[in-house]
Amino acid sequence: MKNRDSFLVLLLVALVGTSLFLSGITWWRLYSENGDVQAEVSALSVVDLADVITPDRVVLHFGQDMHSVLYPDTPFYGEAWDFARKILHGKELVEVKNANLDDENLRQKVGMELFFPVPLPVDFLTKVFNMNVGQQAIPHERLVNSVTMIEEDGLSVFFKGSDGKFYGLKNRQSSFELKQLLERARRENLSVYIYLPPAKINVEFEEGIYVPVSTMQDDLPVLAFKHEKTPSQSTIAQFFPDFSATRKIEEKDGAVVYTDGNRGIRIYPNGAIEYSRPLPRELKAGSDFYEALKIAVNFINTHGGWPNDVYLSGYKVVQNQRTSYTFNFGIRINGLPLLSQSEYLTVTVEENQVSRYFRNIVKENKVLYKIQPISPIQALDTAIAIYNLKGITSLELSYLISEDTLIPVWTIESHSGRIFINAKNGEAINF
Repeated sequence: MKNRDSFLVLLLVALVGTSLFLSGITWWRLYSENGDVQAEVSALSVVDLADVITPDRVVLHFGQDMHSVLYPDTPFYGEAWDFARKILHGKELVEVKNANLDDENLRQKVGMELFFPVPLPVDFLTKVFNMNVGQQAIPHERLVNSVTMIEEDGLSVFFKGSDGKFYGLKNRQSSFELKQLLERARRENLSVYIYLPPAKINVEFEEGIYVPVSTMQDDLPVLAFKHEKTPSQSTIAQFFPDFSATRKIEEKDGAVVYTDGNRGIRIYPNGAIEYSRPLPRELKAGSDFYEALKIAVNFINTHGGWPNDVYLSGYKVVQNQRTSYTFNFGIRINGLPLLSQSEYLTVTVEENQVSRYFRNIVKENKVLYKIQPISPIQALDTAIAIYNLKGITSLELSYLISEDTLIPVWTIESHSGRIFINAKNGEAINF
């Protein structure tokens, strides 16, 4: 009997030792092939939220209805954005009550306006730029579309709200640096634009449009593209507290699923990944927009890395038993938004934790050829003629995925939907 008990003890010790040895071998292989997970995460740089909300365009105002429009990859865009960030940092923001303050008045003055891709909460912007809010409280739900800086007896700076209200810096700054920046831009012979107000065209525009004076646009490339590589084992391991406890399931459609019974990650055949983690109902640890976005960005950064040319393109806030923030991130190609019917990068944050993460990043591969895009007026004429448009909210150059290529298009937002006009030949695209 004693011999039998001793044998069982020895067998148990052997099994435990074998399990530990195999587990060690698994993790040694995992790290030797792909690098240490902790080292890889700590090596990633911190992402500045100001880089996540970069404007989709900057309009330089030279006075007398002369303007230039800058996109993220054009000269002076980075310099203009850096200047705006420096001016806003640490300043005090107050609500401005001035009957003479309106878009038309500001547009005619020397200065610049930076348009965010999506309206952003005032209190979020004050935290991003480390600003102080004056004694006059600004409601948190107020949203901001753009930042305007004008030269008029010094430098005046305003946030333009979605509700038409303006918020400005309490004290005026020196306009010397702004005038220098605009003068350097003027000497670079940037494309000159004029502003077409709604009254001057045969269709209702919400805010009018900027159009180049010259009919010649800069050449734009048509590009081949590729998806990110299938995530490595070290990247997959980052989603689980104990990767050795996960099960691997291969599905009929070619997708691979890893799960530990609580959270799971699905890897699609094209390399896209989708992570989900149901959270306990009783969990209640509140977060605001700023903290939720920071959590989302840090999660992306440590679970695959922060991709180049990604920006906050939209969000949804749901307040039920607990607050949920879903952030959508877009991709820019040559400074222009890449549009698609599918998601590229989405994170849902509930009570300071990520409950869903989807990542399907598209990257440009090589230039196939370049085109001379048609003018925005030609694109408008085509869209109005084909679709009998009565109201338009925006018009912009974009990229669109068409089969295996990225093609430049004019994107027209109307009250009835989104319309794409091929920037090469002016044909409408069914999408």
